[in-house]
Amino acid sequence: MQFYTVLDALGIRRVPDAVQWQSLRPFIADSLAGALTAARLAQDSAIARAPDEKPPFADGDPFSSLFEGRTAFRIDRTILRGDSAFVLTVFTNDTQKPAVTWTDTVVVLPQGDGHRIADVRYGANWEFGFRGRLLDLLTVR
Repeated sequence: MQFYTVLDALGIRRVPDAVQWQSLRPFIADSLAGALTAARLAQDSAIARAPDEKPPFADGDPFSSLFEGRTAFRIDRTILRGDSAFVLTVFTNDTQKPAVTWTDTVVVLPQGDGHRIADVRYGANWEFGFRGRLLDLLTVR
C-alpha cells in the first residue's frame, strides 16, 4: 500500500525519473529496479538523440493496467505461495465516465531485510489497457 501511496503523493504516472526513483527504490526488488532503470536510460537516450520526438515510456502509467492510471486503490486480498505474495489490488479511475474498476496483481518477493515489489500482473480486459506484466512492458519497447 505504501508504494501506491508514494506514487500518488509524487504524482508519478510514468517510468520514474532519477529524483522520483529515490523515493520508490526502497519498495522495488532488484530485478524490477534493473528493468525500470534500463527503461529510464532508454528514454533519456532517445531524448538526447531526437529531442523533438516522443521517447519510449513517455506515456501511460506502467504501474497499473489503465493507461491513464488510477484515482483510487485498495488491497483486496493477499495470496501466499511459498515465500511469494500476490497482492490483489483493486484500482478505480473515476475520471472516466462511467468509472473504471479493475484488479491488478502486485507480486511481492522477499529481498534483504524485507519484501519488495518484483512485478505487476495487469488485469486489464479492455482494448487499450496494458496486458501481461510490468516486466514485459519495460522490455518490449
